[in-house]
Amino acid sequence: MRKARNEKENAIREKLIDELYGNKYNQFIGFEILELSSTYSKSRIKCDERLHNSYGSIHGGALLSFVDAMAGATGSMSGRYVTTVSANLNFLLPAVNTEYIYCECMKLKTGKHILVFDIRVTDDSGNLLDSGEFSFFASKVNVLEDNLKIGQ
Repeated sequence: MRKARNEKENAIREKLIDELYGNKYNQFIGFEILELSSTYSKSRIKCDERLHNSYGSIHGGALLSFVDAMAGATGSMSGRYVTTVSANLNFLLPAVNTEYIYCECMKLKTGKHILVFDIRVTDDSGNLLDSGEFSFFASKVNVLEDNLKIGQ
């Protein structure tokens, strides 16, 4: 993972990673964070048959929730928790014949209250499986407590 730009960004990232890894659903789907910043993130899940649909590929609902969690964490790296406003994921190819599914989130826009992310889901070979766009509302709730002093 890339080095954080400053202590505050590092503290936010550490808290969000702890929350993501501590979440029972994320534990179930096998969430693994590879990169996490306010403008870009990358994560992966193992193609486990517990996540398969009746056709033998990863269920679209599992993919959508995986992407939503990662895009939400990327949005929350801005310092305030976010909530999903809209989620669009185009299922282009089935997730088969791959050990992992990768999700990359790239920030497209930061407005006063709305953050928009471009989403790319790929397999081990880099084939584009899904693409989409997610929008989030930035709440007034800070990820870090206001009185938290970084460096102590």
